Amino acid sequence: MDSGMETGGIAVSGSGGDPTDLVAIFGTMEPPVPWRAMQVGALSFLLSEQSIRSIKWHGVELVRAISWPVRDENWATYPCVTLNDATARSDGRITGRIEQEVSGGRLGLVVEFSANDAGLLTVSVTMTPVGGPFATNRAGLTVLHPILGLSGGSVRVTHPGGAEEITRFPEQIMPSQPMKEITGLAYAIGAAHVDVSFEGEVFEMEDQRNWSDASYKTYCVPLKEPFTYEIGAPVTQRVRLSLRGDAPVVRRAERAPALGVEPLGQVAPAIGLALEEGWEGDAAARDLIAGCGASHLLLRLRASVAPAFLDEAGLLAGRLGAGIDVELLLEDAEPFAAIDTLAAKLAAAGIAPERVLALNEAYLKSYQPSATWPEGPQPHELVAAARRVFREALIGGGMLTNFTEFNRCRPDPAVCDYVFHGNSATVHASDDLSVMETLEALPQVFSSAEALSGGLAYRLGLVSIGMRTNPYGSSVSENTVQLRETMARADPRHRGLFGAAWAVGVLASTAGSRVEALCLGAPTGPFGLAYMRQRFLQPGFDRGEGVVVPLYHVVRLAREMAGHPRVALSGLPEGVAAYGATVNGATRIMVANLTRSPQSLALPRAAEVTILDGASASAAMKDPNWLDTAPRKQQSDLRLEGYAVAMLEMEG
Repeated sequence: MDSGMETGGIAVSGSGGDPTDLVAIFGTMEPPVPWRAMQVGALSFLLSEQSIRSIKWHGVELVRAISWPVRDENWATYPCVTLNDATARSDGRITGRIEQEVSGGRLGLVVEFSANDAGLLTVSVTMTPVGGPFATNRAGLTVLHPILGLSGGSVRVTHPGGAEEITRFPEQIMPSQPMKEITGLAYAIGAAHVDVSFEGEVFEMEDQRNWSDASYKTYCVPLKEPFTYEIGAPVTQRVRLSLRGDAPVVRRAERAPALGVEPLGQVAPAIGLALEEGWEGDAAARDLIAGCGASHLLLRLRASVAPAFLDEAGLLAGRLGAGIDVELLLEDAEPFAAIDTLAAKLAAAGIAPERVLALNEAYLKSYQPSATWPEGPQPHELVAAARRVFREALIGGGMLTNFTEFNRCRPDPAVCDYVFHGNSATVHASDDLSVMETLEALPQVFSSAEALSGGLAYRLGLVSIGMRTNPYGSSVSENTVQLRETMARADPRHRGLFGAAWAVGVLASTAGSRVEALCLGAPTGPFGLAYMRQRFLQPGFDRGEGVVVPLYHVVRLAREMAGHPRVALSGLPEGVAAYGATVNGATRIMVANLTRSPQSLALPRAAEVTILDGASASAAMKDPNWLDTAPRKQQSDLRLEGYAVAMLEMEG
């Protein structure tokens, strides 16, 4: 790969950082994607070996990304090996060529792009099978369109043969494709316009907000075509962008960003811990978790659950001062009998769940709205069955996976007491930018879910970077080498400062929503807050030492805020998220830097501040009481390094 120094005057972000810093921040020694900033005239973008990102005209992002992923039979993305990568620059023009291979060289890719100062950007990919046909669920160019500024906005669609129609990007999240048979799109954000043309395949669009991706996605091949399919001969696809429009008027800020704090008019949501067999940990791990607390334990149970696990769960709930909610995951053969079996086991363990959601295991998979759905009792029928057995509990409706499945199999508000779903941030992309961008989409996810809830209580299950189960393939990746992978159960960033900052962003995204509860982790396991004898610890920890991840302290503080009056936080610079509540007369706030670059922020008044960052991560991981023992400084402003979290308390 070339050095990327030819950037038209824009600074380049390198991977940077020594291995210790990488592990503290990201939980892995794999460096971040080394984006190269490119500019020619008013056209700018970021370039990597995997995609062209943040395509802007006069600083306005009109296209979020153009990429060329190759998906396997489980919809996971094949890792690419780059054989050659070169860019060149001449007057008013940048060109590039990237040669890659996937699956041990069984498919070769040649990506070529050209950009000029007239606002034209062309990207093509040629895919050539080697040694026989190549099987894939999807391969080729994908174009992502941003959601801010486009949701509900007008778009002109060109179809094969040249027919055009004027329609809109959906405002509420659509469960199926909002646009099909696409050869061209034209739309605007403010004074900036873009025309997009597609060649080499017929494209269609899906609403990626379903999966908390902050984009609408135009892709090929259409879902009406069968998959898995084979590439048997070279295939070339091409996307052309034409960007135009006047530069927006930008007013310079007279002073640095200052945090504004006002009552929000809602209480902070309950913070639970997700729990299933194998995630409870040993006695030492449970001792660590007890200091965190939880509003509730969310147990996922099958009929085969061991009584000993239920006993341990009951004891842990007692130590945490937490109630117990349950997700009943039922085998397809005898779901009604399984509800009775689980009710008897819970009663024998002395557990009276406060909330119950029952779902057939087949509904852990995703189905298009027009697809053939599983046989057997439908979810609304299981609501009625659960209500007959768990007469004192609230009975939920919804899905145990993403909003996608909730949106495609919508609960009936007339028969349940609350609605429910979970979320994973790495369904389609796993780079750091894409994961943080999910925070942009979450408020629109919540709005769409609330529109379907009939005014019922709205609760979230596990909201995580990694994927608990794979609705789109046979399994999740176990990610044993701990890289940034799509559809991987254990994502290493969960254990780093990145995961703590992302979780603050999740909490902040619930502002103004009716989300009343969510889980950000589990006691141990792939989503654990406590780790024992973990292979992938930060250097300096002895194997076998008990530690908590940085996220532990975010969860603990959020749990202490739960149920208290929440505050609205304004004046934040781009890339900073904040979450807070008034607790016993004091305002407690978490401020997270969601970027790799330092961020500064003025406070409305002096506050006691503790900062979780690279300098303090080691001490914070070794001490579950770090929030109590860490030094506090009286400060009237903040400077946060990349992915740092400030915990602050101020009077009033």
